[in-house]
Amino acid sequence: METKTIHHEITFSAAPQEVFEALMNDKKHAAFSGAPAQIDRKPGRKFTCYGGHLEGTTVELKENERIVQDWRAEGWPKGHYSRVTYTLTPLAEGRNTLLVFDQTGVPADKFDDINKGWHTHYWLKMAAYFRDQKVSVVQRFMEEFKNKANLDIVDELFTADFVLHLPGTTLPPGPQAQKGVGKAIFDAFSNVHVTVNDTIVEGDRVVERHTARARHTGTFNGIPATDRDVFWTENHIYRLRDGKIAETWSEISFHDLMAQISDKAVISRKAS
Repeated sequence: METKTIHHEITFSAAPQEVFEALMNDKKHAAFSGAPAQIDRKPGRKFTCYGGHLEGTTVELKENERIVQDWRAEGWPKGHYSRVTYTLTPLAEGRNTLLVFDQTGVPADKFDDINKGWHTHYWLKMAAYFRDQKVSVVQRFMEEFKNKANLDIVDELFTADFVLHLPGTTLPPGPQAQKGVGKAIFDAFSNVHVTVNDTIVEGDRVVERHTARARHTGTFNGIPATDRDVFWTENHIYRLRDGKIAETWSEISFHDLMAQISDKAVISRKAS
């Protein structure tokens, strides 16, 4: 039987550990593929993916670095297996991964479908999965914390050693720093609503640009309530670790906000 070899090189915006787990953890494999998987992650053990349409045996494992499997698809000649090798190389200080993929022994008459299938059913779905996993954490934080004033969500979504970077101030490590900033905002402003303008994912970082609107109903930075509708913009870089927010760099347009609630701004508006 004539066979061919498939060779792909794909860069994922995910750490080698994330890529390795997506391929070898049956729950994560099922999550990105949308189909059942059963994977015994030990050399010599069997696996099935896509509800049994793919099956084989794991030959070699080097965690977060290399996977070798004997692999076949449903409908291949009885007893024929190809050899699949995934090699993972960290990029960008470990935030990204170069996946070098080789599959030898592919039946020639199945080559085009199998070659296309890796792109359609693996690489594209994995890339979307890695992005969605990170964005979902950040979006949940934004909705619960910023739009619902749920300070306690920080305990669930942030690491114990979380670090918040704000220009002009040094805050102690830990989720309490984020809670303190939130409390100061919610004590001074009501009806806070934040919308997302842009989201960018790169490696373990999610970058978002926000616009916030609220009503000034409490003292803020020494300025008593003006009962005026205000807005401000926010730029955040969130660094994630193991599905939680470990570090944030935040820049908020407080100068615009202060101009809106200062005596000069209030007097100017009354005069007009």
